[in-house]
Amino acid sequence: MILGTGCLAASSLDGTRIADALRRTGLQTALLQVRKGSRQSDLRGIPAAGVHCAWALRREAVTTAVAAGTDRLIVDLPLDMELEAACRSLFELSREVPGLGLGLRTPEGGPLADPESLGLLLEDLGALPVTYWHRPSQAHLLGLEDTLWIERLGRYFCGLFLDDVQDGQAGIPPGLGELDLGPTAELSARSIDVILDIDPVPDISLLRVTLDALVRLGFS
Repeated sequence: MILGTGCLAASSLDGTRIADALRRTGLQTALLQVRKGSRQSDLRGIPAAGVHCAWALRREAVTTAVAAGTDRLIVDLPLDMELEAACRSLFELSREVPGLGLGLRTPEGGPLADPESLGLLLEDLGALPVTYWHRPSQAHLLGLEDTLWIERLGRYFCGLFLDDVQDGQAGIPPGLGELDLGPTAELSARSIDVILDIDPVPDISLLRVTLDALVRLGFS
């Protein structure tokens, strides 16, 4: 399992804080999450699985990827971006940063927020190394079952972003909300990456309870 550094809030790109969080959780790898207001501080030596950001922060994320020595960037497209514009924008980003693999998460809404539409986008981008990252909490909020996304996007499926939902809000630690993640755990047997992606926590040690619960469900 991989630690999403968004749980460190403004310190999401602080190498010292990330190293400490890995040590205290027992995890080996981090996904560097570029957030508005986060400041980058010495990422050399941090075992980074990639970088994740909103589309508006993609320039900062590319700089972070270079600093951390990783070649994977996962972006969340703007909610109002249509298929044609998304295709064109991702091609342009790929040309600007050759060698950087791109990933897309389950959209939060908009024209691409269903398996068929996102599948058409990924097919149009067939010449690029673009992958799909499934977020069960977002699929739940959209009212669409996980299996619909995985069946349509299976050939692009690369990993999972794990958080939980409570009262219509995502970002809750898994096991503390309303999602049944048991069936989703079966997907992790495909040797895919599993990102723990939750809202900031006051004490990183609290994640040990969440991690233990996920291991009991079958995540690794």
